[in-house]
Amino acid sequence: MALPVHEHQAAEALLALTAAPHHGEDDGDLLRRLACSAAHVPGVEAAGCIRADSAGRPRHLAGSDEVAVQLERGQVELQEGPCLDTVRCGRPLADLPMLRAHSSVRWPRFTRRVLDAGFTAVTALPLICQDRVLGALVLYHQHGALRPEDVRWSRLLADAAAVGLGHRDVLREAHCRSEQLQTALNSRVVIEQAKGMLAERLSCTVADAFELIRRHARTHRTKITDLSAEIVNGPATTGPFPRPPR
Repeated sequence: MALPVHEHQAAEALLALTAAPHHGEDDGDLLRRLACSAAHVPGVEAAGCIRADSAGRPRHLAGSDEVAVQLERGQVELQEGPCLDTVRCGRPLADLPMLRAHSSVRWPRFTRRVLDAGFTAVTALPLICQDRVLGALVLYHQHGALRPEDVRWSRLLADAAAVGLGHRDVLREAHCRSEQLQTALNSRVVIEQAKGMLAERLSCTVADAFELIRRHARTHRTKITDLSAEIVNGPATTGPFPRPPR
């Protein structure tokens, strides 16, 4: 497959799209890199892309230039266009002629915007990772200007970006699970501390202490964790369970 750039530059572009996110970088930054890389493919005059959520709704968009950004934004606003169709069906749409009646019927308002921008064709490629459609890459060009090898290279860029997006999703999910586990652990620790302190304070068993905490939290519609923190951090002589006078 012929590459539009030097092979080392091509490898750099692919690795940059699959790499783990840098600090402070979001999906929009990766989409911008994808659009700019795709815009350098021979025959492509501009490129845009959309990142969709699990329900297929657009979440982020980017473009190689302001024209591409406006075209992508137009698809989202108009709720029509090949990019959205590719997200929905998960299949590529290659070299779609905007001057033909089919395009005007299928995407009447979007087609007019593409033609007004000076493009006569659009190619839309899905971003798929592990059978999940994460978005789409759209190439704006002239009808018949893209060679098969140029489309294959563009698909390779799209696949690399999809791997990068999928990697980011995995990292986000892992971080979220880690925070949830840490929160659960912290809650468990403070509850165990409260049980022990209350058992000592009231000269009862740990099981009885927890039943007192649970019953009080239910009666006063408060969280067991919050009540436990109040017991641990508050004075023993006041609060919901003060130490009995000797």
